[in-house]
Amino acid sequence: MFQNAPNPSPKLLHSRDFVIATSARFAAAVGYGAVVVSILLELQTTVSGPAGVWAVTGFLLLSTIPMVLVAPWAGRLADTRDSRVLAVTTSLVSAGAVVAMALALAWLPNFMPALIVLIVVLETAQAVAAPTWSALLPRIVGEKQTPRALGTMQATLMLAQLAGPAVGGILVGTGGLALSFWLAGGCYGLLAIGAVAIRTRRSPSLRHDGVTPRLLDGLRALNKDMLVWAALIGVLFVVLAAEAINILQIFLARETLGASAAEYGFLAAAMGAGLVAGALLAGRITTESMRVTVFVISIAGTAAGLILMGTAPGMGLLYAYSVLVGGWIGALNATFGALLVLRTREEQRGQVSAMTNGLTRAVSIGSLGLGGLLGSLFTPRAGFLVCGFATLAVALVLGVVMSKVRRTAVADAGETPSPGLAEAVSPQGAGIRP
Repeated sequence: MFQNAPNPSPKLLHSRDFVIATSARFAAAVGYGAVVVSILLELQTTVSGPAGVWAVTGFLLLSTIPMVLVAPWAGRLADTRDSRVLAVTTSLVSAGAVVAMALALAWLPNFMPALIVLIVVLETAQAVAAPTWSALLPRIVGEKQTPRALGTMQATLMLAQLAGPAVGGILVGTGGLALSFWLAGGCYGLLAIGAVAIRTRRSPSLRHDGVTPRLLDGLRALNKDMLVWAALIGVLFVVLAAEAINILQIFLARETLGASAAEYGFLAAAMGAGLVAGALLAGRITTESMRVTVFVISIAGTAAGLILMGTAPGMGLLYAYSVLVGGWIGALNATFGALLVLRTREEQRGQVSAMTNGLTRAVSIGSLGLGGLLGSLFTPRAGFLVCGFATLAVALVLGVVMSKVRRTAVADAGETPSPGLAEAVSPQGAGIRP
């Protein structure tokens, strides 16, 4: 069913395809960040007053919608088409979209409508590319190396998410908007070259065990594995709380603590450092039992960090608590990613990944409204405390639920509780059944 099974290497850096995939995706993520921040800067500069705020909000919502709407089709494509074809095609479409943005600046007096249309094209291509690359990664490094590879890949992409906006801001300030778009076009071109250069291919048949894949198979698969489903609910709640806090954070730093613009800017760097460290460390976990434990602790740790941020007396401690929150969220991402991949059947990984991405993006939309609601009802400190204690309650409930689910799964499998349930029951992971 799946061609070109990889020969796992004892070290990730010994895997040629993993190094190429990581480097190419880093470049593409930098380009994407540069494009987004460039358009946001253009909107903030050209549209003043309340209309500018709505323009920025509308752009962020518009850039989120394709990932939500396209998820079922994107996942089905990832699981029914050759990975190289999809990876190369989505890279070229992305490159074409951002190059067209640069040309629109030169050819169109009113280029903003064209940019809006092209960002939808770009986001649609990214919606298909994300599950394609996610499902390919275990084929590149092997099942045993997948958790560490996921942690490393996530840390790399987090670094790119920090670098991209910075690069975009510098390019817009020195060379104009078009320069940022041309750079992004080159970055996506590098991604296409990387996709061609990778030897490992995930080439599933259009049919599996006589059953044609359906659009919502990813959601059905998630629903069959109660452990992953519970973990997904926890992740979605953390996304809701953490992204809502992003709106309150500027008011906490600037108004409550009197931070300068530069001091506020360093908060993102502090949290980014924690995200990278947390993802790398959590990626080294080798057993499912420890992975589940760290996942639940990560939610509790995030909750504690949010509470501490709400009580920080000055910027120094706010930086320290931001690193702490970033570290726990990085560990949360890495452990959840490993649980999701290892407990999902090979032929459904693209669909499950796409549905997870779509649900996460949908919750992100809701977080914008929640952040505004918290800001109108509470002071910044109180808003942090509300989100922190609510997240702590979720961690406690999830700890009980996930522990019970694991004990039930072990009993059903006729095993005694031991580390690495997924590895002991099936090399593809236990829990999701046909």
